Amino acid sequence: MPPGLMSSAAQMLAGGLLLMATSLALGERLVAIPSAKALAALAYLIVFGSFVAFTAYQFLFHTVRPALATSYAYVNPVVAVALGVWLAGERVGTLEIVAMAVIVVGVVLVVAGQRKRT
Repeated sequence: MPPGLMSSAAQMLAGGLLLMATSLALGERLVAIPSAKALAALAYLIVFGSFVAFTAYQFLFHTVRPALATSYAYVNPVVAVALGVWLAGERVGTLEIVAMAVIVVGVVLVVAGQRKRT
């Protein structure tokens, strides 16, 4: 595997090619042209969900301790819910708000633990 970020890119390309070959072998076909909104969502996921997010993760993984770097997995759902409320008018109940508060407090504790050790 190539070093650094090229390793991640090679893995994503290999995985994408394998999934494409599998879908073609199973007979999956595109039966309709996706809407512009669907294509924009796909482009967003490709750019921000893969390229930007994984590059940021790799940077963090090499500069901070792993517990802090992997905290993105806890923060992402909170960000997704906030974007859903803001952009799609989704509603959030009390249980969801409590769950997100627990997540944010957990991440704050991890960050606070990081600062005490440095």
